[in-house]
Amino acid sequence: MTALVRMQFGSHVYGTNVPTSDHDYKAVHFPDGREILLQRVQNAINVKTKQDGTQKNGPDDIDFESFSLQKYMKLLLDGQTVAITMLFTPERWIIESLPLWDEIRANKHLWLHRGVAAFAGYCRQQANKYGIKGSRVAVTRAMVGFLQNRIEASYPACKLSQHWDELIAIMSGQEHVEFLTDSLRGRPECVVRMVSVCNRKAQEHVTLKEALKIYQHLLDEYGHRARLAETNEGVDWKALMHAVRVCREAEELLTHHTVSYPRPEAELLLQIRKGQLPYRQVAELIEDGMVRLEECQRLSALPEKPDYDAADDLVASAYRNRVTLVEGR
Repeated sequence: MTALVRMQFGSHVYGTNVPTSDHDYKAVHFPDGREILLQRVQNAINVKTKQDGTQKNGPDDIDFESFSLQKYMKLLLDGQTVAITMLFTPERWIIESLPLWDEIRANKHLWLHRGVAAFAGYCRQQANKYGIKGSRVAVTRAMVGFLQNRIEASYPACKLSQHWDELIAIMSGQEHVEFLTDSLRGRPECVVRMVSVCNRKAQEHVTLKEALKIYQHLLDEYGHRARLAETNEGVDWKALMHAVRVCREAEELLTHHTVSYPRPEAELLLQIRKGQLPYRQVAELIEDGMVRLEECQRLSALPEKPDYDAADDLVASAYRNRVTLVEGR
């Protein structure tokens, strides 16, 4: 195995490291020619110095991960955050590299595209985990309470429609709540009412028990940390910092076709990481970032898709040279 590039990664590159930050390293490697011929290529190699997986990394811990060239190019063309960060990591953080890495970077216009699903997915994951906006947790709990109270007062198999007017009176006007109508498939004359709470819908004809199952599951999805976040407790500030960072990186990528390191908003990110900002303020930053991300994606001048053929040609050429070295022995 030969390193195509090896670099420092993570908080030191972002400009968000603190005294307890560990050291992360990423690399891209050429598989040996024999591995390529035998189809035994290791697409990812992970090395961690920390032995106890239940403990957090400390300043003396090192995490190292290397991707085969083929795997890295797939991650890059998929728009994965790790690959894009590596592509834009400044020279000061590059430990070693070969000319092919410069070629990959010089041709970034072939690999970049407006599909930033990985960026948006990470932000959305954190938003769902913490109930951003925090009002999502509160309104879902209110719906669960409404259903539980009606089940206690009546038979669980009672239809939601039998409590519809009361449901409208209590839940209407709240954020993340909508009352909708739709026609049954194939029967446009049959209109059905439904309620939507945080984008989870329940038709009027479901039983109270069925509706409770829908919204109890949604409430459980937010998890224990989401419920604590309502009172600014138990928040994973580091995860929320990364959500803000990733939103800003995606916005810069879509607008300016580059990603800057260290991050221009590093001071803000450090404040979030240290828990120095109110949870509500951070939640709004993520929510607003996701809205901007959608708009930037719509307006971006980046192409719809990357150049898959160019990537395949690059990998094939590099691997052919590796195989030739084996055959020439």
